[in-house]
Parts: sequence; structure tokens; C-alpha cells
Amino acid sequence: MSAIIESLVKLSRRKYSLGILVTVVCIVVVLIALSASRSDAGSLSYPTVIVQRGNLTVSVTETGELEAARQKLVSNELRWPVIIRQLVPEGTLVKKGETIVEFECKELIDAIALKEIQVTQALNNFTQATQSLELKKKEVKNTVTKALQAVIDAEQDQERYLQGEFFIKQKERKQAISLAESNLKLAQEKLAFMNKANRDPDLSAPYSKNEVEAQKITVDRLQMDYDKAKSKLEMFEKYDHPRDVRKKITAIKDAKMALERAELENKNQVLIATSNEQAKQQTYKMQKDKLDEYRVDEKKLKVIAEKSGLVVYNTGRSRWEPQVRIAVGERINSRQQVLVIPEMATLQIKTKVYEAVIDQVREGITAHIRLDSQPDVKLTGKVSKVAPLPDSQHRWLNPGVKVFNVTVQFDAPPDRLKPGMTTQVELILAELIDVLSVPVGAIFTEQEKTFCFRYNGGKCERVDVKIGRMNDTRVQIVSGLEEDDEVLLTTPSQNDLDEDSSQSTSIEASAGG
Repeated sequence: MSAIIESLVKLSRRKYSLGILVTVVCIVVVLIALSASRSDAGSLSYPTVIVQRGNLTVSVTETGELEAARQKLVSNELRWPVIIRQLVPEGTLVKKGETIVEFECKELIDAIALKEIQVTQALNNFTQATQSLELKKKEVKNTVTKALQAVIDAEQDQERYLQGEFFIKQKERKQAISLAESNLKLAQEKLAFMNKANRDPDLSAPYSKNEVEAQKITVDRLQMDYDKAKSKLEMFEKYDHPRDVRKKITAIKDAKMALERAELENKNQVLIATSNEQAKQQTYKMQKDKLDEYRVDEKKLKVIAEKSGLVVYNTGRSRWEPQVRIAVGERINSRQQVLVIPEMATLQIKTKVYEAVIDQVREGITAHIRLDSQPDVKLTGKVSKVAPLPDSQHRWLNPGVKVFNVTVQFDAPPDRLKPGMTTQVELILAELIDVLSVPVGAIFTEQEKTFCFRYNGGKCERVDVKIGRMNDTRVQIVSGLEEDDEVLLTTPSQNDLDEDSSQSTSIEASAGG
């Protein structure tokens, strides 16, 4: 607009005609009117809110589910699958002593018949053990004879070594030393003779330098052979001989121990026979006891209520595991859970809280509870337990998001609660007194900066703010705004920003919270 006025001034200075000047003035007036109209229209087209001062409840609302802290699990306790023969309907309030579920198991019946046959076989095995006793005696006697001969052989090996082999080996090493010493002396004498002859002027050095050097090498080599022969004798007497003696002694001890073991086995044959008889008798007893266990399992085919309670079909399966149908005629695998009978007095709420706020959740904080089935009923409770680690099942399904299990107990639970009911649990994290706050939608972010758009004098300006805590709807303003300031709930256009804000970089803002 200033550029248009400046052009008008220049035209007037150049003394253009009055008609042209009037035309230009009219155009300027129209542009000013259009600009004002567009500005007024823009200021009215954005939703705004007022910065308020007051109390702010910081909370987080999560979905929860009712469960019993204590409950009786009913499952197929047999090692075989069973078929449901009779079953009370889910939701039935059974009394103590009433039949809850009755199974049938063909495998158990077959196992009982098979075990009866095995009991008979155990008795026959005992008779066969008695007949094999005589054969065992002969085998042990032969083992003793071999062990005795092994002792004799070991003692003879030691005697032969000490009386003959040792002296032969020692003599061989001494002779090697003597031979090496003789060869060394001869070589030394020859070297001395060669040196003497070379020093005699009358003989004119008959031996060349290479011959003398070769003889010196021979002397050195024979000296090494002599030293080696002495070392072999020393090593033999100091190490090899004691080691061979120890081996012979150890061999005799091992042979005597084997003989003692064989003789002990021979002496204990009667005891072994008695023990074998007792073992067979014990086997018979074990088979009989197993048959009795099967009889007890047969009684487990009928489940009787130990106390009054509500019947809830619950297989205990995860959502990704195969579904198990609980109905008459259905097959139930071994150890498969069928139903639970919760203790209604121990009903509590289990919910999950995200990692971002779990540090603010503590045991004892207040919880406001609404039942999905009774939305008008407001209940209160307290957090009784906060899991120290994230939920492993949820982490496996969604590795990028971590949640923690939180348990809430009722202050005064109402009647007609049932396990599995869905609730909305509002956990009160803090109560902020006399603070400024705005709706979550009024907060925008750009990289690490947080800001609002304040409406001021027909224009919008971007204001950097520092935020504090928040709940699902409102955010605490620590600094940057004042009470009764008017802020936008959406990003304004560039034309509606003041000059300083319009010169900033392109804003990529999104609603905070």
C-alpha cells in the first residue's frame, strides 16, 4: 500500500493531468477498502479461545478391565486330552458341592487296563531274576580269576624292570658316553697333532687352514655328542627311571583294586540277590501304586465346587493362540484351562499406562472409575500396584510402544460387578492450583519450540510459550501468555500474521498434546 502512495506522489510531482490523478486516487481508495475488508474477514474466520486462570487437574484416562485378585482355576489335570461330557452354563452361580464340569477320557481307561497287565509282568520279572542269579555267580567268579591274574602280571612286570630292563638301559647309556668320550679324545689328539705339525718350520705347514678348521668342527661335534650322551644318562636316572617305577607301582595298585572290587562283588552276591529280589518287589509295588494313581485321576473327571462362586469360561489363552471352544462334546488338551471361579469380593481393575506418563503414576493415587455398562455411576478407587517393567506381550505385538500394567482397587465396589467388564479409569496425577491454561488445540510445535497464535488488534502474532503439565484437554502455560489473552485454535494464513511473524520461516505446526 505504501508503494502505491509513493507512486501517487511521484505522479503529482511530474504534473500529470488532473483526470489521471483522480483515477489513481480512486484506485488507492478501493484497494484500501478491499484490504480492510479482507483483514476483518480473516479475523472473524478463525476459532479462538481465552487464556484462563484456575485449577487444572492433571490426569490420564485409560481403558481397564475387571478381574479377580483371587480365583479358582479349573483345568484338565490329566496327562491326556478329555471330552467335556457335562458343563454348567457360563455365569451360573454354583454352590459348594455342586458338579461344575464332567469329563470323559478313553485314554485313561486304556491306561488303567494296560497298567493291570504291567503289574502282572512285574511279578513275572521277579521270578526270572531268581533264575538268573546262578549265572551271575559264575560270571563274577570268572571276573575274580582274571583280576587275580592281572595282579600277578603287574608284579612280574615291576620285577622284570627292576631286575633287568633298568640295568640294561643304564648300561647302554654309559657305553654311549664311553664311546663318545673315546671319539672326542681321538679327534682332539688329531687336532693337536695338526697344529703342532703346522708350527714346525721344518715341515712347512703340511695341513691347510681348511683342514684344521674342519678338524675343529669335528671336535666340536664330538664334544656335543659326548655332552648329549651324558645328558641322556642323567635324564634317564633322574626322570625316566623314577617315572617307570611309579607306573609299575600304579599298575600293581590298579590291579589289586580291581581284584578287591571283584572279590567284594563275589562276597556280596547274596546281598545282591536279596536286593534284586527287593527291587523286583518294589517294581511291582510301583506299578500297583501307578494303577492307584490312575484310579485317583478317574475321580478327577468330575469337578466339584469347593465353595460358592460365579462360573466364568476362561481358557487362559493369548489372543494369538488357537481358540479353544468350551462346550459339551469339545476336546480339551492336557493342562488346558477350562474355566475360573473368581472370588467376587476381590474384584479389581487392571489397566495399562503408556511409558510417557508411567513415572507420574504411584501407588495410592486417586482413580475415578466409570463402568461402560453403567456410565452414570461414578466410582472411586486407589492405585494398588504399578508394574516395574513393561508388559511383555504388548511389547512383542508393538515393539515401538511400551505400556505398564496398573492395578486399581475400588474404595467401595458396587453390587453386580462381573469379571471382564470394561471400565474407563481416570488416574489423577496432580492437582495444579491457580495456573494459566489453554486447550490442547491452541498449542503448536516447530522442532523443539512451542508457540501459540495470539489475536491482537486485528492481527495474529506468533508467541513462544513454555508449557507445563497437561491432561487430555488442557495444557498449563508457564510463560509467554497472560490471563484473558485470545489465542487461535488453528494456524492463520501468512496475510493475517503481523510483519514480524510473517517474516519467520515456514511454519509446520500441529496441535500439541
